[in-house]
Amino acid sequence: MSSLISLPLVMACGFILCAASQFPTALAYVGFHAAPKRISTLYATSGSSDDGVIQPHIVILGGGFGGINSALTLPTLPWSGAAQGIGTTSVKPRITLIDKSERFVFLPLLYELCVDDASIDEVAPTFKSLLSGVGTNKLSTLSGLPDLSDALQLLSGDSNDDDGTKERNCEVSFLQAQVEGIDANNNQVVINRPSGIETINYDALIIATGAEVSCDAVPGASQFALPFYTVEQCFELKRRLSLIDNYLEEVRASSELGQSTNVVVVGGGYSGVELALNLVDRLGSNDVQVTLVHRGKQVLEYATEHNRNAGMERLKSAGVNVMTSTSVAEVSSWDDGTHSDNMSETLRKQLCAVKLTTSNELIEDEGEPETTQLATTLLLWTAGSTPTSIRNAGIRNSVLPRDAMGRILTSPTLNVANYPNVFAIGDCSRPKKVPYPGTAQVAMQMATVASWNIYATLSKKYSSREQDSLKLLPFSYLNLGEMMTLGTNDATISTLGGIELSGPAASWLRRLVYAVRMPTPGQGLFAAVDGSSRKIARGALRNARRKSKPVDWK
Repeated sequence: MSSLISLPLVMACGFILCAASQFPTALAYVGFHAAPKRISTLYATSGSSDDGVIQPHIVILGGGFGGINSALTLPTLPWSGAAQGIGTTSVKPRITLIDKSERFVFLPLLYELCVDDASIDEVAPTFKSLLSGVGTNKLSTLSGLPDLSDALQLLSGDSNDDDGTKERNCEVSFLQAQVEGIDANNNQVVINRPSGIETINYDALIIATGAEVSCDAVPGASQFALPFYTVEQCFELKRRLSLIDNYLEEVRASSELGQSTNVVVVGGGYSGVELALNLVDRLGSNDVQVTLVHRGKQVLEYATEHNRNAGMERLKSAGVNVMTSTSVAEVSSWDDGTHSDNMSETLRKQLCAVKLTTSNELIEDEGEPETTQLATTLLLWTAGSTPTSIRNAGIRNSVLPRDAMGRILTSPTLNVANYPNVFAIGDCSRPKKVPYPGTAQVAMQMATVASWNIYATLSKKYSSREQDSLKLLPFSYLNLGEMMTLGTNDATISTLGGIELSGPAASWLRRLVYAVRMPTPGQGLFAAVDGSSRKIARGALRNARRKSKPVDWK
């Protein structure tokens, strides 16, 4: 009975927290900045259509949280409007989102997809489905952010059309392609498609390609380690877990002493801790040893104190072997000829020996770091991003300034020095000396500010009067809190208002919060219904197993 009472309460709290978290992100430029000035006379350019409508081209590189939210935010701005003195001329930009994958990935729920706690349509919808109807009259029902055109025009003293209707003002499309470089001096992006190399002109550019994850710096890691960031990697992990299941089942059935099964997760941040704990739930702690390797002094070093303590306690209770101040030095093939006959050939090929070096913090400048070697059945890589190589590729194939980690240096308004129409957001950008955390909420908030600043930049370009230009807004990060899964039915949450929650209720709330944070309301509704039904079904199965008792046949 208590669970029936607590569930509605958790759901209500979830939607309240989600609504509060959406407000500062979507309405930052309305609530905290002066009302925009009215755009006056606009002049036709080479990008104009036959009816005098100016159509600047806005290109967005990368379809992560920053990229997709930029594509959804830009159409909500009041681009349309009659230009004074030249008839009905107005600005109706074309927006093109470019990504090498056909699907957006909601990374926090990627493991749920791996274990069938979520569907692919919930975790990884196609870009075309998310952008369907965006930029048309259907925008208000499909976009993940509210349509702010009326509010902004009201604040600026403008009014709607005489008949009370308003035509939507943007053309939004998706293009699947690999970015080969950026020619910032000529306002062009070079892409690679199956048909060949192409160039795309732009009037404004948003770079939101995220961080580059690479194992190249560690010898042998690229061959054996499996990163966990894409749908393809998710399904590969699912396949490998199935192989381990079959191996363990055959070993138990034959009563044979099988080869020890070790799973090593590299990286003690949010993703690494979540993955390690969920793998313990998935594989069990009796037959499999999960080891978490982290280079820093403590895991979850950037998490809140509540979430860090909850995570560390859960790691300890789950039996995860946590190795801090430890780095992976080398990964090599492991085949000593003692493997069980029950092990498939496919599973044998992924066996590896992980060489680790652990620094002794108590002894400074004395001796060599301690070296250990782990015979590993499954090696997963969630460590932070590093430059892939010296060779320039992708967005690095440009003259845009970068730091040592390859992040594009920007001003506080998120545009690049000497290139006022180029903006960089998310993990691939660095607008201040100390980088912002590489989280989804940072990218989403940056998307709002970058979208507004592009609107201001283009309105200044096409306005006939300098005094009508809009001010660019500096980015200011508002930490709305953080959530972590600590297992199948466990999570921990810290919110902006100081609310801290752990346990099954936090697991429910986390799923509901993520549902509301989906890019579009339609996607969020599907996630809420599908995710809730799957959690209820799994909970019922778990309770049935607990209540079942073995039959005494004597």
